[in-house]
Amino acid sequence: MAGGMGRGRGVPLRDRPVVTPGLAPPPRASRRHCWVEGPADHPGPWPGVIVEWRRDQPAGDWTALVVYVVSEGSTSTTVHTWLSARFLRPADTVSP
Repeated sequence: MAGGMGRGRGVPLRDRPVVTPGLAPPPRASRRHCWVEGPADHPGPWPGVIVEWRRDQPAGDWTALVVYVVSEGSTSTTVHTWLSARFLRPADTVSP
C-alpha cells in the first residue's frame, strides 16, 4: 500500500541507538526518546527524539540529530538540530 507502514524495511525503533552522556551510543538500544538539557538559548530540559547519530572529526565526539519541543508560555516550537551528546540524557530518567 502506497504511503503505508510496510514491514521488513529498515531497523526497528527498539533496535536503534541512544547515547548515555560521555559514552558511545550502544549498538542496539531499546529507546530513542531523550531529554535535551542544553544549549544556552534553550536550557530545558525538553522532550526530544534522536533521529540519527554521527561521530564528529577530529575529536571523535558523538553528536545526534534531535527533534525536540520548546514551550514558552502558551506557544510550543519544534527544533531540529545536531547536538553534542553531552546535552542529551535517556528519556527514562526523571526530568527535574
